[in-house]
Amino acid sequence: MTRGASGRTLRRGLVLAAIVAVVLPLLVVTVALAGFADVRQAQGKAISVLTAQQFQQDADMMHDAIHADVLAAAVNSRTGGEAGPTLDQRVDAHVAQLRTDLTKLEGFDLPPGLAADVRQLRPRLESYADEAAALADLALRSPATARARLGEFEADFRALEQPQASLTSRLAEAAGAETEAADSRQTQAVFWTAAAATGMLLAMLVLAYFLHRLGVGNEALLLRLREHSERLARSNDELRSAQQMARVGSWRWEAASGASEWSEELYRILGLQPNMAGDHAELFAGRVHPDDLRQVERERRAAADSGGDIRSEYRIVRPDGVVREVVGLGTAVRDEQGAVVRLVGTIQDVTEQRALERMKDEFVAVISHELRTPLTSIRGALGLIAGGAAGALPAKAQRMADIALHSSQRLVRLVNDILDVEKMAAGKLELDLDLVPAAELVDGAIEEMRAMADLADVTIAALPMDAVVLADRDRVAQVLTNLLSNAVKFSPPGGAVLVSAGPSDTSGMAQFMITDQGAGIPADQLEKVFDRFTQADGTDTRAKGGTGLGLPICRGIVDLHGGTIRATSDPGRGTTFTFTLPMAPHSGDHAASGPLPVGAVLICDDDPDVVEVLAAMLEAHGYSTLRAHSGAEALTLAVDQAPSLVLMDLRMPGMSGWETIAGLRANPATAEIPIIILSALAPDDMDVPAASSWLTKPVDQHDLLASLRRALGADQTTSVLVVEDDEELGEVLRTFFIDHGVRARVAHTGAQALSMCREVRPDILVLDLGLPDIDGYAVVEAMRQDERLRSLPLLVYTGSLLTASDRHRLVLGETRFATKAGESSTEFAAQMISLLRKVTSRP
Repeated sequence: MTRGASGRTLRRGLVLAAIVAVVLPLLVVTVALAGFADVRQAQGKAISVLTAQQFQQDADMMHDAIHADVLAAAVNSRTGGEAGPTLDQRVDAHVAQLRTDLTKLEGFDLPPGLAADVRQLRPRLESYADEAAALADLALRSPATARARLGEFEADFRALEQPQASLTSRLAEAAGAETEAADSRQTQAVFWTAAAATGMLLAMLVLAYFLHRLGVGNEALLLRLREHSERLARSNDELRSAQQMARVGSWRWEAASGASEWSEELYRILGLQPNMAGDHAELFAGRVHPDDLRQVERERRAAADSGGDIRSEYRIVRPDGVVREVVGLGTAVRDEQGAVVRLVGTIQDVTEQRALERMKDEFVAVISHELRTPLTSIRGALGLIAGGAAGALPAKAQRMADIALHSSQRLVRLVNDILDVEKMAAGKLELDLDLVPAAELVDGAIEEMRAMADLADVTIAALPMDAVVLADRDRVAQVLTNLLSNAVKFSPPGGAVLVSAGPSDTSGMAQFMITDQGAGIPADQLEKVFDRFTQADGTDTRAKGGTGLGLPICRGIVDLHGGTIRATSDPGRGTTFTFTLPMAPHSGDHAASGPLPVGAVLICDDDPDVVEVLAAMLEAHGYSTLRAHSGAEALTLAVDQAPSLVLMDLRMPGMSGWETIAGLRANPATAEIPIIILSALAPDDMDVPAASSWLTKPVDQHDLLASLRRALGADQTTSVLVVEDDEELGEVLRTFFIDHGVRARVAHTGAQALSMCREVRPDILVLDLGLPDIDGYAVVEAMRQDERLRSLPLLVYTGSLLTASDRHRLVLGETRFATKAGESSTEFAAQMISLLRKVTSRP
């Protein structure tokens, strides 16, 4: 080849290299920019539809609120209730809010079908709002005329319910579809950007090989290649600019020199000018929120020392005062000897994402309160009616009341399961750990499932166990009752369920096993049963009932404790569910051999049936019981367990009741225990031993409970103030306390509660948190400032989700917590009676 031909070939090669070096990076940048622009557009559509859905839900709520206000206006005009102008103003306010929601809703860029529905629904809602305002105004001037028009107004209200529900459902479906489309487009954008970049690298390698084959090695060519490299670097900078759309900045820290490098996007996230001069450590520390700085520095030092990965969430404050939320990720790069040579990582701005999550959390909290409060009223009222509080019901009415109560309890369980699943998904389910005997947990769960098992003709038995676990008592009880409920439901009539607990093969863990004799679970379904809304056989949902949330909740609770849960099955012969919990250190030292809680009643009678009936009667009202069938056994139990009261039969073989009472009075340890005689003999037949009262068999339950309250000091002089803004629930709680022999008053606002407490200090305060004027936290804080009220015993009764910090803010004197619609009436009664006893037992 001649020198001229070689030169022409070299020139052509250089021209080709220049074209490739410029065009390929620009092509990669174009692909990246186009892809991420499409992603941003899709995300914008998703957020637009989500926001439109929220305004539609608010409009739906205003639609309901206007309806309620108009009905209230018409009713109050007849009954002399709330002043008309106030309700009229409320209607006007809700109408104005509805118009605002409709205006904003129509302003969103929605899919054509949804936009048409919005435009079609708006005039109907506005007409309905005009009709409501006119009807409320008419109720002020002519109540009779207004009531005459209520039927037409009610029809208009009903006619709008289905279109609104349909629009809300379609908006939710559209939001989900847009979100999926945005995720799909983001995946595609990343894929094609990576593919283009890979193609560019391959092309550059081929080009380098081609140039090498041409023998380009002179200084002029090297200079040109350097220019092309710089051009390539600039193109890579443009590629990084395209990736900034993901709001992710990167950093690198060298262990040997301590030097660090930041990407331009990281500067932008911190609100700084790219490549701003200054020490990176100082620049970063200056931007981290002061409340988060110590945590962030501690995590980085730990990662640098140990070479572990970093993942932290914190806030940064930009120079203009804007606060952003970020997620930091980092990992260590090691040399061949395993020593850390550098740390690399990213920081992502997640402010908008967290805002959406908080919006979701607030929605769940509102739903929690707004569902649990009326459900508590419904279940409480039905429980009172079914239990005879309103008098004996005809047989048919009693059956209807029982059906309604059972259905409300199923609805409560569904709501609680859904909220528990949501808390677990959000990582907000907190545990209140304590040392708990396994036998105590198992016995409590079995007792709760006893009625269900008897109805299904299934026997539940427990093996002896002495393990003590470090666990959240209520949450583990939830796991056990869920597993026992499933075992009973899927066991055949006449079958048995066996429960056992003891040390597991894993060191430091206790193992619980629940075995049934049901049809079993196919091997390929053993893991799937722990998925949400899943059962081994879809027909089980209809035949046995349930939502498919129980086992996922069990797994979530066990996982939070650091344990595991699994299922094994022999199809046709039964299934065993096994879960583990951490054991308490030296569990044998904490076995349940100490005295029972305050309030235990010792029942002494030689007739086992009488003892069993009396124990069931007392335990149904929240009392703990001890059982003795002879005087000698009663003396031993009284010394060992220190009961708060003794129910004593007189005529018993061996040591009689008189002798047993004398023995109790002779021992200083038992001399002060109140005694109630329960005998077939009348007190006129003989001298009355030293006792608090005398009841004649057969005893009336009301007389027995009244005698216990008098003997324990919890008589009618005990008073409770219920603070609850929901009037129906307040009345249910007041009736509950009256039925238990306790005076009760109800306050509907925080200010009213403070005023009533200061006028007459109650013995116990039952407090809801969501009050119309000041919340429950403010009520507690005000009481802490009052010398007379700062030690007031408190039961917080709320549908809200409480964190450990929330509970700390709510502590007054003896403080307990109960969840609306989350606890049965028996559990609530046990909480209250226990608290009453603590109050009345103090000197």
